[in-house]
Amino acid sequence: MFEALAARDAEAKRAGVMLLPGVGFDVVPSDCLAAHLKRRLPDATDLKIYIGGLSSVSRGTAKTMVEGAGDAVRLRRNAKVTALNRPNSGSCDFGNGTKPTIQVSWGDVSTAYYSTGIPNIEVQFEAVPMLSALSRMPGTVKSLLALGVVQGLLKSLIDRQPEGPSDDARRQARAVLIGVARNDRGDIVRTRMRTPEGYTLTAMTSADAATRVASGEHKAGFQTPSLAFGADYILGFEGVTREDLNA
Repeated sequence: MFEALAARDAEAKRAGVMLLPGVGFDVVPSDCLAAHLKRRLPDATDLKIYIGGLSSVSRGTAKTMVEGAGDAVRLRRNAKVTALNRPNSGSCDFGNGTKPTIQVSWGDVSTAYYSTGIPNIEVQFEAVPMLSALSRMPGTVKSLLALGVVQGLLKSLIDRQPEGPSDDARRQARAVLIGVARNDRGDIVRTRMRTPEGYTLTAMTSADAATRVASGEHKAGFQTPSLAFGADYILGFEGVTREDLNA
């Protein structure tokens, strides 16, 4: 969706309308984090974003993960979106010791490029059990998961699960994002962002973005959250903090 809308930038500018996808947890905090890292290291050529604290998912999110189980994982290399048959693995310290991480096809593979111009971008999630299981599946199994009958069965099983994080769970949970930018000389900058739980933040940011646009705060053409509202936009929401981990 992001790339399809970006391709219509000129058309949108001619019409005088703004195209602004990704106004929830995907991708407001991570996009603002990417823009902040670009500001810290203007000649950055590599960006990695690590996201933790998303262990509890709704039925809708689980179904989306099932729908993409047979797809290749995407990242950006040399300014082009590239597909990998098997996700990269890594690790990150979100503040409580080093945790394993797994590459995902998150929206920043697209949006962070338009926000920053950084040509190499990858996003990794903390390796929760469901992601770990999907990453270890051989290609033949993933192909089976893409079949309509299998999709239907898996979604029916998901419908039998609890609806998602409870109100209490959402109030207590926190998401953590770590951004790492590097230039060709090997200089590195790191920044940590903490936010409310993902679904809670989505309600906050999407409502705010809609209110801003309705009041006339918009730019014609394809925009990302940081291009539309600034790199510090996310800091205006209660419960969001940002900390540069190195000078």
